[in-house]
Amino acid sequence: MTTKLSVSLSESDLEFIDELARAQSGNRSAAIHDLVRIARERAAVSDYARANDEWIDSGESRAWQAADADGLAR
Repeated sequence: MTTKLSVSLSESDLEFIDELARAQSGNRSAAIHDLVRIARERAAVSDYARANDEWIDSGESRAWQAADADGLAR
């Protein structure tokens, strides 16, 4: 499902979107879709990094390090 919307952008933001659209032989909608996808991917990377840090800080990673010596992880 797609939804149409209206947004207000500065001239420089609009120029940037138009440059992206031209570079990808697409249109503004395709350029904005790519920007949203990239933002989601960046958020996921940040979430995974935070979860990994929490896992290490919790001490649970030490249990996995001990099991790593069995050679099955490689």
